[in-house]
Amino acid sequence: MEIFDDDIDEGITWADPAIRTEYEAALGRFILAFNEADYRLSQVIAAELAKRGHPELAETATKGTFAQRLEKLDLLVSSTKDQQLSALPVAKLRLLNTDRNNLAHGHFDQDPYDGSYRLILAAKTRDYPISRIVALGDELAQIVEFLRTTEILYDFEDLSKQSTDG
Repeated sequence: MEIFDDDIDEGITWADPAIRTEYEAALGRFILAFNEADYRLSQVIAAELAKRGHPELAETATKGTFAQRLEKLDLLVSSTKDQQLSALPVAKLRLLNTDRNNLAHGHFDQDPYDGSYRLILAAKTRDYPISRIVALGDELAQIVEFLRTTEILYDFEDLSKQSTDG
């Protein structure tokens, strides 16, 4: 008698494949938001250095890892009276960078029967439910908007400076 896979699967409840799909979507949104925050971070650093009269420093100040550039931003923030720049959530960006590293390098290990999953990172596991990844992505999106606004304000400062110079 031949045994077919359908016979073996009978009575076994398999996890909903939508769980992985939802995870992938949440992860993708998070990574896209992080990448934009990464880009905007460099833009703000360059704009602040130009505002301070040192645009030549931007080329080196905007290089390096995200964490290294956060340190540079933190130095700029600590020495400014600009309320928009000083309001940048540098500490929160550090935490989100840790989450980004965990999510980008972790292995999604899903139980095929109950759908539960864990993120495995170098023999450690982390709990990153989809709702948490979505919330992290939402936080990043808010920070990206703040970075974008900060960057735009530099352009307005340049315009107002030009109108008083001319």
